[in-house]
Amino acid sequence: MSNSIRWTAADLERYEKRSGVILHQNDFVKPTKNIPKNIPNYPDKIAAALRIIGISCVREYKFLHDRRFKFDIAIPELHIAIEYEGIHMQKNTTKKSRHQNGAGYAKDCKKYNLAVMHGWKLLRFTTADTRGDDWEFKVAGEIELFIKQQKEGQ
Repeated sequence: MSNSIRWTAADLERYEKRSGVILHQNDFVKPTKNIPKNIPNYPDKIAAALRIIGISCVREYKFLHDRRFKFDIAIPELHIAIEYEGIHMQKNTTKKSRHQNGAGYAKDCKKYNLAVMHGWKLLRFTTADTRGDDWEFKVAGEIELFIKQQKEGQ
């Protein structure tokens, strides 16, 4: 678990005060393969904020049995997919995110189109959405609003 991204003690304290839910640092830790140690695991933080506000979600949800595509976060019972489009440049390197090359972008487009064709609603967030205090709750609030709008429209 050396590549796991953990919440800081300050993160946990802030969420406990806000939600009244007692969290432990291991509650939302997930092994990661491709995320460098110095970059936070943003989808994990979004998923945790969703759970804190009472929205059940699944990380790394495989939505088609015959494909390897997975959503970063899914709310399967509502057919809502949440994708985090992380574009990060590491200092002193030319390595780019897969979202920044043609093949990676094309695969994402294929995944998104298949999802929509199978009845999924897709919300996408970027690094611009991760600025400021409590950004994960702002994102979770947008998702919560979308869910309410979807339920009212039925």
